[in-house]
Amino acid sequence: MGDEYVNQSPGLKGQFYLREMSIAGSFECTGNLFVKKPLALILLLLAMPMTVFATNFVEGKDFTRLPASFEKSTQPTLAEVFSVYCHNCYRWDQEMIDSVKQRMEKKDVSFRQKHIAYVAEFGDRASEALAVVKGTAHAELVKDGLFEAVQKGNPGEWENEEAFFKTLSQSGLSREEFQKRLKDPVVQARLKNWKMYEETLPSVPSFVVNGQYLVNMSSIRSFDQFYSLIDYLLTL
Repeated sequence: MGDEYVNQSPGLKGQFYLREMSIAGSFECTGNLFVKKPLALILLLLAMPMTVFATNFVEGKDFTRLPASFEKSTQPTLAEVFSVYCHNCYRWDQEMIDSVKQRMEKKDVSFRQKHIAYVAEFGDRASEALAVVKGTAHAELVKDGLFEAVQKGNPGEWENEEAFFKTLSQSGLSREEFQKRLKDPVVQARLKNWKMYEETLPSVPSFVVNGQYLVNMSSIRSFDQFYSLIDYLLTL
């Protein structure tokens, strides 16, 4: 198989597979299959000059309208839906998300991140931790700690809850504070909202505009097109 590794686990609905995306050979994580392919080209996009895109975007091809249960946001927003268990989500977070945030900030578009668990053993715990610290000084530290524990750790998962909470503690969130804040109705509402995305979106990382329009990442060929599509969806 060379540098491609496949491990299939049938019957586990929602467990990840990594599927090569058309945007420079990066990944999506979804389904029941794990696939690893080279990511060298993804870095080239960061150095490419921006060009003008004149594209007629088509619903069903370039983007999908989410079900009516997803309400349109009251202000322009771009949301990234991710999982700490998804390797390409980790790469996006390390190498590209800052530039996305900066671009959205210049356009007065609110950028948000929503974590989904799928069926990973500590996926729900990771969602709870991120929901608890969202909007606090520890948000980035906890997210980075969770990502690194899974993506750089061996075997890539926490052995038990003690190990999980050790990661949180090292990131500035104690177990006691976690348990206290988790009861907050705002945190519970946030988790309920994230669960809606988990039950609806087929893959991560995913990008949703104004709470209603899902970018079809498989149709994206460059960052120019990615940003042009987002700009278009913000006008709908």
